[in-house]
Amino acid sequence: MVRNKVKRSVAASLKDGLAWSGMTGFVEPYVVPFALALGASNPAIGFLRSAPPLAACVAQLFNERMVRRLGSCRRAVRLDVLAQAAALFIAACAVFLPAGWSFGCLAAAMVLYTTAGNMAGPPWATLMGEYIPRRKRGAFFGFRNQVVGVTFFLASLVAARVLNLYPGLWAFWGLFTAAGLFRLLSFQYIGEMYEPASGFHLPAPELKEPAPPLDPALRPFLLSIFAVMFSSFLVAPYFSVYILKQLGYGYLEYMVIMTAGQLVTYLLMRRWGAMADAYGSVRVLRLAFLGIPLIPLLWALAPSFGWLVCVELFSGIIWAAYGMGTNNFVYELAGAQNRTRYNALFGFTACLGQFAGALAGGLLYNCLPGEAFITLLLISAALRSAAILPFLRRVGEKDLAGGEKPGFLLAAIGFRSVDIYPAAALIPLRKQG
Repeated sequence: MVRNKVKRSVAASLKDGLAWSGMTGFVEPYVVPFALALGASNPAIGFLRSAPPLAACVAQLFNERMVRRLGSCRRAVRLDVLAQAAALFIAACAVFLPAGWSFGCLAAAMVLYTTAGNMAGPPWATLMGEYIPRRKRGAFFGFRNQVVGVTFFLASLVAARVLNLYPGLWAFWGLFTAAGLFRLLSFQYIGEMYEPASGFHLPAPELKEPAPPLDPALRPFLLSIFAVMFSSFLVAPYFSVYILKQLGYGYLEYMVIMTAGQLVTYLLMRRWGAMADAYGSVRVLRLAFLGIPLIPLLWALAPSFGWLVCVELFSGIIWAAYGMGTNNFVYELAGAQNRTRYNALFGFTACLGQFAGALAGGLLYNCLPGEAFITLLLISAALRSAAILPFLRRVGEKDLAGGEKPGFLLAAIGFRSVDIYPAAALIPLRKQG
């Protein structure tokens, strides 16, 4: 029966999430340390963080067409996942190359890794949209992200321990190779996911007449997303350099600072998802956009380990609201056939902002007087404050469901309960052809 197939698909998506978080826990916090161990300079670090988003941004322009040509979202996701696993094995091989070639190998592998990962997102989201009812999406993705977050944190902790026990390039080889194996597990689990034979969820065929107009709320949303990503990635590539080189912390302290916020983000996504379901994604996003400019200001206040961990915990709360707010907002705007297109536009805009911000940060870093990192933090805070204006001014609470329901602020600070659906209740009742 279709219902049983959907249940198995949801279970497979959770297993895929566990494998994905194991991969990212071994890779994401340690790409820049790997590059530093290979002898990369600050401009090289800027390139390493800007080139992959640019490639991913360009690739998103062809994502909908690729899904249409393959005739299957699942097939498209598996192809991207396989490419991502190959990229990690290539990155691990950088340790075998001479100094002049090793960083280039790592950078090229990260371009493929980021591009494939971003390309997998829209068709995967389209598939998941077929499994999860609209009113339960926030709760489900929040629950899934809680599981993913704990696994990510544990994987990052293991990776930090490995790097402390076995300093040198061989530890990075082991971590990136293991990450590639985790991604191959994802390839297996995604193959178990059900895809409706009707093809109703697939992008509409290309027509000679113009595509249907975008929802009016999408443009200001994307403009704010670009501005937030630009201002965030202006300074993002240099957090690792600041912690490891300027503050002189070891890998364990580095891991705690860099993953504390991400752990909180994943743990709170379930609640923020339920709030987006109950009160609407617009309110959740507004709160997130107001909190995002505070993060770099708090980072600039003091360099102590305890303070930075506390700042990252606060950061995790805000980025959890941002993550679940954007996820629900895109789902609410897009119908089944527009889901891949809208998610691709969102991915394109975010990647473009990341590339432009990292590139601008790399150009500014060596030109700024005094403490360049602190100055970049202040510039980032100012730009983040301006980034929220298009969304705040042009997207109203009444534009989407839940906007008129009272009690949001009380729920946001924990003084009002929010219904959170158990995982077993997340299977849609409607039949799919």
